[in-house]
Amino acid sequence: MAAHDSQKTFLDTPAETLFEFLKTQGQGAFRAQQIYDWFFNRDAATFEEMSDLPAGLRTVLEERFRLHPLRQRRKEESHIDGTIRYFFEAHDHDTVSTVFLPDQDRLSLCLSTQVGCAYKCQFCASGLVPFKRQLSAAEILDQILLIRKDQKRSPTNLLFMGMGEPLANYTQVVQSIRWMTSSTGLGMSPSRITLSTSGLIPQIIRLADDHMKVKLAISLHAVRDELRLKMMPVSGKFGVRQLIKAAKYYALKTKAPVTFEYILLHEVNDFEIDANRLAYLIKGFPHKVNLIPYNSIPGIPYERPPLQSILRFQEWLRVRGVPVFIRKPKGLDIGSACGQLGAATAKI
Repeated sequence: MAAHDSQKTFLDTPAETLFEFLKTQGQGAFRAQQIYDWFFNRDAATFEEMSDLPAGLRTVLEERFRLHPLRQRRKEESHIDGTIRYFFEAHDHDTVSTVFLPDQDRLSLCLSTQVGCAYKCQFCASGLVPFKRQLSAAEILDQILLIRKDQKRSPTNLLFMGMGEPLANYTQVVQSIRWMTSSTGLGMSPSRITLSTSGLIPQIIRLADDHMKVKLAISLHAVRDELRLKMMPVSGKFGVRQLIKAAKYYALKTKAPVTFEYILLHEVNDFEIDANRLAYLIKGFPHKVNLIPYNSIPGIPYERPPLQSILRFQEWLRVRGVPVFIRKPKGLDIGSACGQLGAATAKI
């Protein structure tokens, strides 16, 4: 194993450990703040660039820690809407894929939290990529920092909607959110961070109890237990009513509305009875529904409903008082629309 492969990423080192290390080097704790400033605000690529640190300290830091756990390998830009898909290589040569979504003044990043996905949702290309490992908080944050440096502009919104189930990587995801919202880190408002989950009830409750207050988006996709289990064979083991109850707990505890994501599959879950039951189940707490017309994926046998059916389903919900929106696909021509981050991610 090469020496650099055994290095720790400094951001995955607790602040107290970094303070102790700096103390052994005869340096004060204020040096840690300088390092964090270079990392989060000044886009340093190496410790050597941190010119206000003593030269000897920079050398020791370079030998001991890895500053950036990812490196950009390539990117693909949509000719339709300007969406950009980034491909990063981790220190173990795994590939991490991130999507940049520009929309006038709104600049969103769709972040990945795992290499592969173990949840095998039947309509999602990520389920075609075998789960390999969790991403560290540093790897999650590095997606933001490297794209910000490449774009020369900061994202306005962060979306945990890339590859993987964020709440199955709870500790690292929460740690990354704390850095995103910390004044020492990125200093973003929690209201600009959306965490999407396939519906892991214990972690939803824990997220509320940990006072994260990010926007929660739940991939519901079906309102009948047997259909949801068929579509989502892992997270579908949680009953729909129990999942809605957890969503209500989160909304009331954090005072943040919950978004329910509902993928529309032709003649599968797009009937009026589905709309009626959905409207009934989510009464009683702040919410909205995002309808996601299915984006086709090779080898997956679902179909996108015709536009008339999509609009009809939206109207069924609307007349029952549900705030409901249709998500416009972005990055279709580069395999980056919702549900499409799959096999192409496995190779750089």
